[in-house]
Amino acid sequence: MKNKISIKKIWLEAFSVMLKKPVIILPFVFIAFFESLALETIFFSTQKPLSFVFNPIVRKFFGETFLHYPGNFFLLQKLFYFTQIVIYVFLGVFMMSMCVNAVKNAKSDLPLKMSAMAKNALKRYGALILFGIIVIILIVLSNKLVAFIFSKIMIRVVKFMPKMASSMYLVGISLFSFLANIVLQIFIVMTIPLMVIQKKALFKAFWKSICMGARNFFGIFMIILLPSLVYAPVTLSKSIIPILIDKTFPEISAIVTLIGIVVAVFVDSFILVCAALIVMNEEKSNV
Repeated sequence: MKNKISIKKIWLEAFSVMLKKPVIILPFVFIAFFESLALETIFFSTQKPLSFVFNPIVRKFFGETFLHYPGNFFLLQKLFYFTQIVIYVFLGVFMMSMCVNAVKNAKSDLPLKMSAMAKNALKRYGALILFGIIVIILIVLSNKLVAFIFSKIMIRVVKFMPKMASSMYLVGISLFSFLANIVLQIFIVMTIPLMVIQKKALFKAFWKSICMGARNFFGIFMIILLPSLVYAPVTLSKSIIPILIDKTFPEISAIVTLIGIVVAVFVDSFILVCAALIVMNEEKSNV
């Protein structure tokens, strides 16, 4: 990339295109709809007729305790996490491809026809699913690495502040994972825009995204970090759900999750639009 990324310019350009063409965030609204539907299903999973399907599964893998109120709400976050993975791999990356296509068309003054953009996304659906699987694997490995490193740090903390250790662990590991996921995004966030805008094959796009992230680490970090801070309170709330349930009411788990779904529509779409604009500007600078 020849030109240094201007954070202010990318943000203003992203805000402008999203305000002029709000249909750009529609793919993320679809994702939120299916995530909300999954959340609702989990919420009522202990009641008939859903209990006939879910109760045996929960009983086998998690235990009898989580089949009854309020235990089912302690499990809600974990079950939603698993369904979110499935939605991301089979629907999320597909919708993200449509969003990038919408940005490309909007900047080129082309019509934003959802059917045409869906057809374009279907052409690379296999590659998108593979990318989704790779992302999930990287996130899981990143979180495991963070947990390992943070547990080593906490061993030392316990020696000096034993009373604060347990509460610090929940919040601390959540913040570390939050930052680790942002760093991971720096290197992979350009992949789908490169596949859609520059029509690169998956692994070529993946490698170029890594290279772009390495060359523009600070700029992309700031572009992702500041919008992500809007989501930070949700991340922290999720990390202390057991405490929140104990201090308030069990249903708070579902409320926090629903807020997270809504906030993610705007945060995730804004970050992806920024990534698409970076790729488009990079393509122009190379012409």
